Amino acid sequence: MSPPRLPGPSIEDVFRVYGFVFRFRTNHPDARRSFLELYERFLGTSADEAAVEAAIIVDTIGGFRWWLGETAGTTSNLPGALWSLEAALCQAIIEFHRGYMAVHACTIYASDLAILLVGRSGAGKTTLSLALARRGLTVATDDVALVEPETLNVLPIPRCFHLDSQSVALLEADGLQFPQSWKRLSFMVPGELGVHATTPCRASVLVFMSGPRAEQPRIAAISQAEMAAHLLSETGQGPIEDLQIVRGLCRLAGGASCYSLIPGRLAPTADALVDLVLPQQP
Repeated sequence: MSPPRLPGPSIEDVFRVYGFVFRFRTNHPDARRSFLELYERFLGTSADEAAVEAAIIVDTIGGFRWWLGETAGTTSNLPGALWSLEAALCQAIIEFHRGYMAVHACTIYASDLAILLVGRSGAGKTTLSLALARRGLTVATDDVALVEPETLNVLPIPRCFHLDSQSVALLEADGLQFPQSWKRLSFMVPGELGVHATTPCRASVLVFMSGPRAEQPRIAAISQAEMAAHLLSETGQGPIEDLQIVRGLCRLAGGASCYSLIPGRLAPTADALVDLVLPQQP
């Protein structure tokens, strides 16, 4: 099926995200700016025959249409189109790498040290990761990371940060300055926090974030076997009985320092994690 024609002039960019190539077209400058910031380190120069077509357009009546290959939708505003296409691209990248492990985790760097902050949806990973960014750590993604099955290198999939009003209030009270893109479009990405290309490496520290919250944060070392079980519960690739995935996640946990975290108030929790990981830098 041929993609619909864009009304008015449009601009095209090509991105190569860990081998997944897509051609993004839009006739809206804010849409292009948002995706350039999201995928800036994956910007290519030309597309090959296998490139997937992606687009966000403003139609003639002021609504927004988006599509990725055969998947498409409409929204009444640009933020809705940005969030919808970004989510579809994340899923497409995961599906492209069916042989990799997709772990539901934030990927955070302290210098060359990679940290995976693992936890269920709603545990507060995004809010905590942004509080860590304010303290000088680098957040490459707040949602999902691919893990290469042979090398166990972590490949964070960049995503926009998903925050509710309570998280925004907590982060502002903690001193985080939100960029204009958030105020206008509710679309803030790792690149706006100074994230640049990182050398692929294994995760040296794994932290499982659980609840309920406590008065003060509690961090405790856990066994690598316990962490492997937590990773299995948070992988999006294949059934649990897939032995390749089980072995890969056990190897991932076996080569890292593993901890559980029961969070307390935001600032003390972020400070405690910084104190934990910074001494482990080489």
